[in-house]
Amino acid sequence: MKKMIGIIGMAVLLSGCTNTTAENGDVLLVSTASSLTEVMKKMEEEFHQVEPDIELSFNYGSSSKLRSQIEQGAPADLFLSASEKDMEQLESEQLVKAETVVPFAENRLVLASLEKFPETADFTEIVMNAEETIAVGEPDSVPVGNFTKQALDSQGLWQPLEGRLIYAKDARQVVTYIESGNAGLGIVYSSDAVISQEIKGALEVPGQENPVVYPGAVVADSEKQQAAVAFLDFVTGPKGQTILEQYGFLPANEATP
Repeated sequence: MKKMIGIIGMAVLLSGCTNTTAENGDVLLVSTASSLTEVMKKMEEEFHQVEPDIELSFNYGSSSKLRSQIEQGAPADLFLSASEKDMEQLESEQLVKAETVVPFAENRLVLASLEKFPETADFTEIVMNAEETIAVGEPDSVPVGNFTKQALDSQGLWQPLEGRLIYAKDARQVVTYIESGNAGLGIVYSSDAVISQEIKGALEVPGQENPVVYPGAVVADSEKQQAAVAFLDFVTGPKGQTILEQYGFLPANEATP
């Protein structure tokens, strides 16, 4: 009975996944960080030009949630993460193929607004004096929220701002809060600000010692490892890197130039 309950629970968990192709046994299942949603639409289109026989299906969410799903046995062939920490955890548990782990993109945090910031705008002054709610990712479960907390903490700003923050379940929801007007400001990935039609202002967040690195890896239990490697090679190759750049991402150090 407990086993049956677990199976039912997993079915419910996966029912909320967003897929771009019909669900069947022939598609490559890619668990993908939500901040990659828009770029993956273009990536899929271009990939099919070179690999027409490989169908893709994307499950979007926060990297920590996707990592948890893989740990629980959810089906996945490839993991594209916005968090090195979550990838390293799966690698330590031997749930991804260690030899396939590779960074494919980098990102930065920016303060985003529907209005342009003055050229002389000061980040600290804006966030401390603004009356609007500030949207951020949930710091304990969402990579963009964790990175945000680290950056603000380094500037002594997290505690003073904490009462004015609204928390989002993933990077895309932070953008939605800003675009809908539910938050006057938000801290998002630079790539999200680039692709948004509504966001006009983007100011780099201070306190970022290193860029956000996106690693990818083939899931160890995948039965489609050859196809997974093919798509990962495309993402890290010249065409994939060009697409990522077009969508506001920075090139990864170890990706093919």
